[in-house]
Amino acid sequence: MAPNTKVDDTFVQDIDRNLSQDIIRSFTQLGHRFLVSLCTNFSENSYFRLHPAMPPNEIHQRLIALNIVAFFISLKSLPEITYLGNILFNNQRQMPNNYGEHLSTVCLPGMIISDPAITQMMDVRTQIQDRLNRGVIHAAGKYIFQCSRDCPWMFYFQDCGVPNDRNKCSLCKKPIGAERYNVLIQRDPPQIQMSVDEGLRVINQYIDRYNQKARLGYHNVNTHETSNTGDKPDHLNRPVSFRFIHFLTHGLLLFLHDRNYLTDDDIKQRFKLSKTTHLRDHFEKDYALLVQSSTDSKQCYIWLYKLLEHLINDELVKRGVMNTNERVLQIEQLIEQKIIFAHIDSITTEITEYKKAYAEFIQERDSKPSLESFIDELFEDEKQYPLFNFFNVTAFHTTNPLDAFILKMQTLPYAKRSYPVTMFLLKRFEDYANIQYLYPIIVFTNYLIEKLNYRIKRIDAAERKIIHYLTTGNDQHIMKQYYDDFLHAWYSLKLKEVRYGCQTPKFELTAAKEKFAESTSIATLLLNTSKDESSLLLAASIKTIAELQNEIVNYFHNNINDVINIETKRKQIPLQSIRLENILRLDRIELSQKLVDDSLVINYQYGKGKDIIYDYEEIEMTLRNMISSLVLLDTEKLRFLNYQFELYGENTSLINDVRARIKQQQMTNDERTKLQRLLGVMSNDDILNYLGSLDYVFTYLRNSVPEHALETTTIQTFVEYHIHSYACLNDNILRRPPFSTIQLQYIIDLYETIEENAFDKVLRAYVKKELVEETFTDKEREHVLHVFSRMTFEKETIAETLKSIDSWISMLKRLMIRVLNANVSLDVPLQLYLERTDLWSDRVSNLDLDTFQVDDDILLQHTYVILRGLETKQKRNNQLTQQQQQKISEIQSIEGQREKVQTWFDTTARVTTGPKVLKPKIRV
Repeated sequence: MAPNTKVDDTFVQDIDRNLSQDIIRSFTQLGHRFLVSLCTNFSENSYFRLHPAMPPNEIHQRLIALNIVAFFISLKSLPEITYLGNILFNNQRQMPNNYGEHLSTVCLPGMIISDPAITQMMDVRTQIQDRLNRGVIHAAGKYIFQCSRDCPWMFYFQDCGVPNDRNKCSLCKKPIGAERYNVLIQRDPPQIQMSVDEGLRVINQYIDRYNQKARLGYHNVNTHETSNTGDKPDHLNRPVSFRFIHFLTHGLLLFLHDRNYLTDDDIKQRFKLSKTTHLRDHFEKDYALLVQSSTDSKQCYIWLYKLLEHLINDELVKRGVMNTNERVLQIEQLIEQKIIFAHIDSITTEITEYKKAYAEFIQERDSKPSLESFIDELFEDEKQYPLFNFFNVTAFHTTNPLDAFILKMQTLPYAKRSYPVTMFLLKRFEDYANIQYLYPIIVFTNYLIEKLNYRIKRIDAAERKIIHYLTTGNDQHIMKQYYDDFLHAWYSLKLKEVRYGCQTPKFELTAAKEKFAESTSIATLLLNTSKDESSLLLAASIKTIAELQNEIVNYFHNNINDVINIETKRKQIPLQSIRLENILRLDRIELSQKLVDDSLVINYQYGKGKDIIYDYEEIEMTLRNMISSLVLLDTEKLRFLNYQFELYGENTSLINDVRARIKQQQMTNDERTKLQRLLGVMSNDDILNYLGSLDYVFTYLRNSVPEHALETTTIQTFVEYHIHSYACLNDNILRRPPFSTIQLQYIIDLYETIEENAFDKVLRAYVKKELVEETFTDKEREHVLHVFSRMTFEKETIAETLKSIDSWISMLKRLMIRVLNANVSLDVPLQLYLERTDLWSDRVSNLDLDTFQVDDDILLQHTYVILRGLETKQKRNNQLTQQQQQKISEIQSIEGQREKVQTWFDTTARVTTGPKVLKPKIRV
């Protein structure tokens, strides 16, 4: 724009005065004021006033808005009122007295439903259907919930779908969600749980009833920040169609507000909008989103000019007023089909034609095309520029083919129906591109598990850095290779949040890539089931990436039914057993190269060098072939590392695995006593190392072959046959009888004997502060011990094997070593651990464990308190028993003496003291 350009006063006078009556008669007072404002560059405070320093983008926005206004004003020239004309004019095709009141009687196109209950229902419906297609809803969580019979607010639970969170209803403000996992909050009126099918039916009924009522006036109360490129109602096929219609409506309303046909009171009071810039904000955001959706973002404004020009179309002329939702739907679909779809494939051509028409208009003044017009291939002159035909103007080699293709697919009519796999993958391309990095991550973590399982203490893992293992050991070369592949994959991931169960850590890498090994502990890369969260990010990342592949496989099976069979559909492999060919490699560079090599050509016709022709079918079939051979990854049964001296697990038990492999027996009392005497003189370090060595043996024993692992096979023999490297094993395993000569059928009993000895000699002095007796009051300790005793060994109907207090003491010691020696949650019911067979000796069966049930308020935190109480009770019982035996012994000695006395008395004393019989005297 040339600065200081003067207004042509004569021309303005003709428009403002001389031709005013004719213009008003043809286009109303609004049309007349519009033309005058165009001639005078609007007023100083107008949004539409142009300035020399204004950026080109802002100039284009304003000129396009004025073209929109010109189109709506032109509808006055039609003989009857039409749907679109009714937005600006009343039924008599006249300018209404009050635009605020008039617009309240019209159903406006391009409006988003703002009723919170309905928008929530639509979102729930969309999300649930998408999650079903991707197979990410757990079978137990296939439900939709309603706040209550009095409140229509619908919701569902993210992740697995099982109730696992709580919130407040956005409508009635009552609590909704779960009281605890899979248990709904109990309240009046109650929440309503529906199956997915029933919930979707209820939602559709609500929406159908809502759509029967005409939505008059402006009701788009959402701010412009909520607008995004994917917005669209169900009746439109592509988001770009909705965005263009939304753009039209807000461009017109922005002009009416700027020219005071809509007042600030109308905006705030009648439209219920919080900001007077609401219309402008939406218009500018629409323009930005349309530019983003265009394959030629720099010249998108030219294409928009062409679309506005094409709106002058007889097929869009629908006589009548816009007073029903059905008419809004009809006109929006017409605009999509007759305007957007008719010209979406020819953006480059439309832009070229528009520029050529402008160049021809300029040529009438200058008589000769500019050099720029020849460079842009708008004109040809074989005499002056004979070689131009051999050189195409194209941006192909300076743009990313994949990005251009994605943009093209977003605007392609009926693309989701014609190319479903392509559209599905491109929708979340950046997420699915992470899948290619899963394999090297799994390889490295598997290697670490094999290397360190049961061979590293938790504290050592937390303190040692990764660099230690990269620079020491005989395997450092192969480990360095695996680590480098892992590091590249780890730092290539583009994840914001990952999920493991109900935990959702942020994927944030705080250390620089080159400093990762020096600053990161090895515990971060050791998958384990403990609750210290050391490897939570790793476990969550692996599971999240695997679930992304499962989404793709489930979508393919559920929607592309003509190319699969049942056998392929059900194939599933363990996540940690994947091979490179099992995962999807959706790489940007490779896919871009595929586009260039096989799926696109440049239009080499003169003037069309910027037009790229894509082979959509080739891309669709390529992507189908890539995922048709993929399998589901089993993310439920992960193999975890176990730290040394922590023989517990959430899914499996090494102890029970050994029992299943080798039938176990109890040692004789004499053998156990002999071993206990030997353990009593053993150093503390030797005892702990012996336990760790047995852990190591167990990992081999669980998978041993029968030939060299019989019940009568000795521990020494088994190790020599199965464990090739046993330098780290304790001497008791190989060289020191009677430990080394113990048969495998007694190995669990041996292990439990060592555990109890280790607890008494070593670990009792290091009980956690949260577990010691001083943490609880005397009353609390007495209550816990009383309740526990009454429900366990003192219970009349409990199994015989569980009536001895000694068995409970032994089990609690094992529990202290295997579980409470690790970082686990202490506020869980103790019963969860008491019912685990791996913590009990072989004499106790599953049926025995079913004969008791401890209350849930007796927690894992009470374990040591209970153990100390039972030991005190055991000691008191033993003392009482000894005293009784001593008394009995003494009583027996006194009675014996009395018996002897009685015998003597009977045989002697009674004779000497018997009554004397006097004989009668004989008289002579």
